[in-house]
Amino acid sequence: MSEVAEQKQSKKLKKAEFIPQKPTDVKELQKHLELFGYLNPNDAAFGAEQNRPPQPEEAALESLKTSFVEPGKMDEATVTALKKYQEFHGLDVTGKLDKETLAELDQKRCGMPDLAEFSTHGNKWSTNSLTYGFDNYTTDNGLTQSKIHEAIAQAFAMWAAETPLSFRRINNSASADIRIKFVSGTHGDGSAFDGQGGVLAHAYYPPPNSGSLAGDAHFDGDESWTINIPTGNGKVDLVTVAAHEFGHSLGLRHSNVNGSLMFPTYPGPKRYLHADDIAGIRTIYGGYAIENASWIHGTSIQVEFPERLDRITRAGFYTYLYGKANTTNWFHFALPTPVIKDQKRLKVVCAILRFRTFSAKAVVNHVHIYDGYTKIAAHNNLNLSGDNWFKKFGVAHKPSVHWGMGISIGVSFSSGTLNERRMDFVSAGCDLIN
Repeated sequence: MSEVAEQKQSKKLKKAEFIPQKPTDVKELQKHLELFGYLNPNDAAFGAEQNRPPQPEEAALESLKTSFVEPGKMDEATVTALKKYQEFHGLDVTGKLDKETLAELDQKRCGMPDLAEFSTHGNKWSTNSLTYGFDNYTTDNGLTQSKIHEAIAQAFAMWAAETPLSFRRINNSASADIRIKFVSGTHGDGSAFDGQGGVLAHAYYPPPNSGSLAGDAHFDGDESWTINIPTGNGKVDLVTVAAHEFGHSLGLRHSNVNGSLMFPTYPGPKRYLHADDIAGIRTIYGGYAIENASWIHGTSIQVEFPERLDRITRAGFYTYLYGKANTTNWFHFALPTPVIKDQKRLKVVCAILRFRTFSAKAVVNHVHIYDGYTKIAAHNNLNLSGDNWFKKFGVAHKPSVHWGMGISIGVSFSSGTLNERRMDFVSAGCDLIN
């Protein structure tokens, strides 16, 4: 480490506020570090990893000193594990329970380990056409089966938009590749849930990992699940957590990139993939080969309620829309879509929008995708504002196109200046494959 870096690190350490470490606190820390892959007391108690070659006596004694875990004590093995945790989560690497570390430890999160290694047998599905089914549903907060279906399809669609994968719901969950269920406490897989807060869900890697559980996703039935944004106090966004867990179902581990969907802790709603998520999933499955792409300019946009606009201006290929304060509206694009190519009906991968808003007073809430009059995908409660110059909205099951593509955009305008209530639409399109 350079002298400048050491000085910066020293300043960080001086600022950190350390918390007195009670034995009970340390025991909880050790449980947490063990659960999420940072500490293995079984191996550490013997001072050697499994299958490790014999060490010289002096080295073995030194290894025992540095790896033996004493419950309730901040011994060297626990400090080393804590430093790994802090490094992974982007915290100052102090090896102590400072306020920032305690706050991170208290976050709601996924139940999958952060540092667990994949099985050496393979970590991707052998098919790109996956099925999923529900063993049961949650009835919390008035979530109907149809709303849950829509939320889970939205979560799968995020991954479908970037890969050759498709996801189709089937009624017989026992035959599905990915089985989904809501359960509380101990539920037969050896990974009990802990009640409200803490661990929200967990999922299993693709076959042959975990035998019959491979790919399955379990959600803690004691959580207060919602599909609305804002979520409300104490409630958890089902779409965000499901999309994260399905990342595991597809073979992704946790990412240490803060802001990625695959980061281990739940920051609140995040209904889009980070560049790190996209790079990770494409490393496993690759992208998709676009057979056709259909686009239309922003000047073709149709406004469902013109009386709810203060102004509409068309300039070049743009349309500038200024919504009236405290109103909602729907905007529509009808895409001229090639339906059949070389005597084969094309399939839709995703819809794409190029737009911007000039503040959080103008927001895109919903993007619905249609084939003719049939809704084939719904991306709800998106809360998108600012620059969105190439925003993809996947279609989980990638159906064949029969009549032509349409995109409906639900928007809202709150109080603010005229310019703060402005949206610019540049174009809309879709990707199609054979």
